[in-house]
Amino acid sequence: MLIKKLDYITEFFIYVLALGITIANAPTEVASYWIIFIFLIKTVISRDIKFLKSPIGILLCVLFAVSFLSFLRSDYFKDSLRGFSRIPKYIFLYFALTDFFLRDNKRMVRFFWVLIATSALTFFNGLFQSVFGFDIFKHNTISDGLSRMYSSFIHPNDFGAYIITVLPLTFLFLKKGIPSKLRTILIAVFLTGFYCLIRTSSRGAWIGFIMAMIFFFSLYRKKILALIPIVAVIIVLLSPQGIHRVEGLLKPKVESVGERMLLLKGTWQMIKAHPVFGSGINTFMKNFEKYRPPNCPLGFYAHNSYLQMWAETGIIGLIIFLAIPLIIIVRAISNLKAKIGTSPYGMILLAALCGYIAFLIHTTFDNNLYSLVLTTLFWVFGAYVFSLDNYLRGLNRRSAE
Repeated sequence: MLIKKLDYITEFFIYVLALGITIANAPTEVASYWIIFIFLIKTVISRDIKFLKSPIGILLCVLFAVSFLSFLRSDYFKDSLRGFSRIPKYIFLYFALTDFFLRDNKRMVRFFWVLIATSALTFFNGLFQSVFGFDIFKHNTISDGLSRMYSSFIHPNDFGAYIITVLPLTFLFLKKGIPSKLRTILIAVFLTGFYCLIRTSSRGAWIGFIMAMIFFFSLYRKKILALIPIVAVIIVLLSPQGIHRVEGLLKPKVESVGERMLLLKGTWQMIKAHPVFGSGINTFMKNFEKYRPPNCPLGFYAHNSYLQMWAETGIIGLIIFLAIPLIIIVRAISNLKAKIGTSPYGMILLAALCGYIAFLIHTTFDNNLYSLVLTTLFWVFGAYVFSLDNYLRGLNRRSAE
């Protein structure tokens, strides 16, 4: 009885978390810590720590150890302590979410619709911002010359990362048997989110979304693959200064592309100085000055989360981290076509997996893993994909018996 009550409270805070990710750090943090706190209470009551013995559980424990070693090696105690303290939070958030979803498969469906609702609200907020010049929640104003939309996020690229992660979920309108009202809702959310993606003018997000579409339609309705180049052209043509943004990729010495190339050059020098163990978790800003190339702006972030992670925690930390999403993705892809045909959950799995992959691709071009809300989104989707896949594997085993 107590476990059920705790699960009700957990579900409430998971919904708060889904909304908080789209608004600000504070509600995201509060919801995360409540979810973790309740999970720890349930763990003490049940005395069940099997989650630590799973392959991902073991990797997360190793990630904790490597991060702690990186913290000990750091020359900047306070900065590294702040960075290291986030690691156990994300680890336990992942455990808490997978535990919650796997206790009752219906929660995964409810969470799907919560994601659709919160994304619809966030997309509408973006539309409001584009019309009136400011968003509803935080009064963020569009001020740059490119008129880039960013809703209640800090930066258009952050909004783009969020969009490409949740937008594939709306592809469920393609599935046969969806009630017409729900199909209409999903189409409306997709069109709104797609327009917002265009208006972010985030080139990394565009690439991530196009790659996610290729993956999705390679497994579901291959005929639509022929339309993807047209979608790419539409994105560029409808985006404010979209052609200019694409041309910028071919001129690496101008605009932000040139700055990013210099940042990456400096980051690579940091990596070469400490390739194995890194220079210390959460110390990129402190150490970059030593390796900053001439004419390079002061580096707060490398604009490539993986290289920055390598620079801070070394190749060991990077490999351990990347092994976690790799396991989740490989498990989910295994026999995925059969999973799609087995249950409606299979289609949700495919859509969530596409969003997860899109996020990881975009992270190659930006600082997603150094944004509190986006890092939380990453762990939420990782837990969601893993839980959906785990449920479908059990379903297929029961069908075979």
